Formats: sequence, C-alpha cells, structure tokens
Amino acid sequence: MRGTSSCFTAQLPCSTNATSRPQSRQPRCQSSLKPVLPSWPSQLSLSHDPADWRCFTAALDREVISAEAPQDDFVNRKSFPAPAAGVLQDNATLFVEEHRIRAYEVGADQKTTISTIANLLQEVAGNHGVALWGRTEEGFATDPVMVAMHLIFAATRIQIEMTKYPKWGDVVKIETYFSADGRIAARREWFLKDALSGELLGRATSTWVMINLQTRKVAKIPEAMRQKLARFAPNPLRDAFDKSEHKLKLPNLELPAEIEGPVQVARRSDVDMNGHINNVTYLAWALETVPREVYYNYELEQMEIDYKAECHSGDAIESLGSSIKEDTNGTGIRRYIHMLQRCDDGVCRELVRARTTWRLTS
Repeated sequence: MRGTSSCFTAQLPCSTNATSRPQSRQPRCQSSLKPVLPSWPSQLSLSHDPADWRCFTAALDREVISAEAPQDDFVNRKSFPAPAAGVLQDNATLFVEEHRIRAYEVGADQKTTISTIANLLQEVAGNHGVALWGRTEEGFATDPVMVAMHLIFAATRIQIEMTKYPKWGDVVKIETYFSADGRIAARREWFLKDALSGELLGRATSTWVMINLQTRKVAKIPEAMRQKLARFAPNPLRDAFDKSEHKLKLPNLELPAEIEGPVQVARRSDVDMNGHINNVTYLAWALETVPREVYYNYELEQMEIDYKAECHSGDAIESLGSSIKEDTNGTGIRRYIHMLQRCDDGVCRELVRARTTWRLTS
C-alpha cells in the first residue's frame, strides 16, 4: 500500500503519501471511521507501514471519544414520543387510546399478528370500562352494579377485519364505543388507525351477553346497566360493519375435517380476570388448522369467531379445519372454517367455530 494516497484502502485519506511524508512520519488523518465501521473489519485493509497504523489508531481514538457524546449523525432517534393516554371524547360516548407495537407482539416479518390485534382491542375495551366506572377487584373492567350481582359480560362473537397490519414500533390509535343490542346483549365496535397518518388499518365488532358467575348461565342485563349503556352509546350509532356484513352465519364443519391441528391443553396461564380461558387463546388455537403454505404466504384479512362454550385449565382441546369451496372470482382469496372441541369419554362438545379469510401477501 506504500505509494498510495491513503493510510488504508479506501478508508482514511491522509494528508501525506509515501513520497511526501514529513521526517516525523506522523501522518495527519483528516477522515473518519464512520463510513467503514458497519463493515469493519471485512472491508479494512492496512499496510505494514507503522505510520498507517498510527493514522488508524488515532482515528479510532476519535471515534471512541465521540461515542461517549454521540453526534446527531450517529443517532437515529433521540427520543420516542409517548403514545397518547386514553381519553373519553364526544360527551363520554367514545374512548380513544394509543399503543406502541412492541417487539414481542410481531412475527418474523415485523408485522403484528391477529392475536396482538385482538389483545389490543380487548385491552382498550377494558380501559374504556375503567374510565367510565372505575377499577373493581372482580372481573374484567366490571361495573360495580354487576359485581354486586355476580355478573360479567362474556363475548359470544368477534369479527375483525384488517386492511393493513401495523409493524414493530408503530403507534396505533384505537377508538371504541358500545351500545345495547336487545334485552340480553351489548355490542362493542372498534376502529384501528395509524396514530401519525390517521390511516384506517382495521375495524372490529363484537357481541356480548351477561353471564351469572354463580350459575354460569346467560342473564338479563339489569335495568341500571341498560341505562348506562344507553347514556354512553353514541347517537346516532356508528357500526364498524354494515348489517349485511355482520353476524353472518358460519357454515358447519363437515367431519372428517381436512385438517387436524395439534391437540391444545388449556393452561392455567390462559385463564383471564373473568375466570375463564381468554378469548384470544381460542383464536390462536383455531389458526393452528390453517395450511402452512397459506399461513406463510397469505395475510389474514378477516376472522369471524363464534364462542359457544367455555373450557377450563387442564382441558384437552381438539382443533379441526377445512377449506370453504367457493368461487372467489379470481381474487386469490382463500377461506377456511375452523372448529375447536372438547371430547370427554367419546362425547365431543363444540367450543368455538370460526371462519378466516386470507389474501395473498402484497
């Protein structure tokens, strides 16, 4: 490398070369290691000239010193803005909260999973309840009137549609509200948006019924609770889905099923604050019957899930699935019907039925 104009190959130009070095042989390096640090040492080639090494070590010393007080060109982000806290809006008929997507909430493609989305929706719904009537020691964001009567809300149906999945580090804004739905049920709607751009990422709707914790049976909504539902419901009502898209009947799964997923055992850690297996756990179990080539090459566009019965920790759950034969007009859309069941002594009981719609990954 003697006779070149650099202390080492294409990295640190010096103010001297082999033919014009001063007698002190102390080169004055004017450059920085920054361009080569990401690839060092694969792209670093030094000569045997001691002056070149002194040039290199001097530059390295500068980088180490600057690392103690990093400059702007070393720092991508100096801070992460905190997601906005949950707040009631529109005369307390709407609850809005932001969340940052964490590393453990995404898959290998850095996108959130449908389980993450469902958990976020559930979390915001609970925070909405706490904002309205405070935190209680029983149940999941349960109203004090319900606690006194041993009542909880339990989901019977959830429908989620995602246009675009947020990625790790993204901040999402979730809007939610609820309303009465007949004498024994209530509905909750969600809209999921990008907090920065306002882009609509997804929407969801759900149906909930009141359950008596002592009898584990459906109960009527108390009048005091019905009044609260009416007071805090938006007027006019805002539905996430048109009626033609909501509560569509899910087809039966003909046996034997095309796909048998692994048997799942309900764990103690799957039990939530309402004392039963969390809704999102069933969703994840159902997805075990999606064919591998679809799961990794398609994106889940919509999931509709009907909850028919509950299970308890220690129960063994069978996961079954089949494709839905239909004309998709060349869109490449694929749909599957899923069923979770618990079998005891040869008698099986359906716990969950779900339908998933998949689109090709863009």
